[in-house]
Amino acid sequence: MDKIRSAFEMAMERYKDRKEVPQSEIDKMEYEPVGRALAAKYLNENNYDILSEIKKYPGQMAAYILNGSQETFLINIQLPVDKSANETNIKAMNGLKVIKIDQQSLKEIYEQLEHLFQYYDRTIEQAYSQFKDNYATKIKSTMKSLEKRAGGKVKIDPEKYPGFREEWMRAISVYNTQYEQILGEHKDKLRKIK
Repeated sequence: MDKIRSAFEMAMERYKDRKEVPQSEIDKMEYEPVGRALAAKYLNENNYDILSEIKKYPGQMAAYILNGSQETFLINIQLPVDKSANETNIKAMNGLKVIKIDQQSLKEIYEQLEHLFQYYDRTIEQAYSQFKDNYATKIKSTMKSLEKRAGGKVKIDPEKYPGFREEWMRAISVYNTQYEQILGEHKDKLRKIK
């Protein structure tokens, strides 16, 4: 009959089967968060010299820090849904410009991103106008019944009508999904630049 193993014996077997984590992985786990923190500080403070902070670390550690910084900058490049997003995009793109060597490739992708953001703004503006017109048509019958009850002409702003904002958010999510995919492709290109 088989011997029943104790929890200790099973734990010891798992311990023996474990794989050793290479020092490079340990260093990466330690220094990439440092890079993310430095990039966050760069984004939040004016005149922060991130490059001099990175240069304080030797060789491979600096490379891990650069990678962590890059990821923070890329995460902060978003579709320009409002003025603050535009400002953050500019700051994050400037941060990448500071830590990247190949400025020409960076400039080319930045021009593509600028076109993408402009096209996104125009598309959303046109879609909003069209959505508002369609929504006004949709609620027209409700407005007519209100006019009958009120005994006169009633002007209702479709934007202030219940459900307008929720339906707009559903409609815009389709556009955002498409543009996020394209933005993601540009971010992948930025990752590959030295």
